[in-house]
Amino acid sequence: MVESWEHLGSQPAIDYGILRLRRDRRRSPRTARAHEVIVLEMPDWTNVVAVTPAQEVVLIRQFRHGMGVVELEIPGGVVDAADPGPLAAARRELAEETGYGATTWVAVGSVAPNPAIQNNRCHTFLALGAAPLTGQSLDTGEDIVVEKVPLADIPALIGSGAIDHGLVVAAFHFVDLYRQRCSGPLLP
Repeated sequence: MVESWEHLGSQPAIDYGILRLRRDRRRSPRTARAHEVIVLEMPDWTNVVAVTPAQEVVLIRQFRHGMGVVELEIPGGVVDAADPGPLAAARRELAEETGYGATTWVAVGSVAPNPAIQNNRCHTFLALGAAPLTGQSLDTGEDIVVEKVPLADIPALIGSGAIDHGLVVAAFHFVDLYRQRCSGPLLP
């Protein structure tokens, strides 16, 4: 059986604003040896699968610096300190990145993006009855184009690699599980 490692201490390493590096010392229960590990301290994130009454998903296309490519994704982002929680952040991110709002919000799942080195979670919300409310309100570092795609086309986009962001794929899996529990199409 795998056991938790004893926490021997932590010390901050580097603060980059959006994330902090922390050095932890932990003791292996198997070997009794202490090891230093790096932890990326990050705020939680949200993802939004916004579905219109016509069963179209509101997607965004944006450049991603880590991979150096333009990605087809869903709206989402950081749960800011000013947000009362992940749902508020999801509503804000949907409005900022797409100009859309929604009539019904459902929390459909949460994952640990990379528990090997990160301490945060990504919360996925299904936003039903999505419709444009305002224009986009993008940060200066964002260039985002909004696209609508039939919900039925999402599996093919994932299968072809057109959608390949791991957290976005996980979000659609949560939505699929929700649809199976509800036994039918998504209704606003």
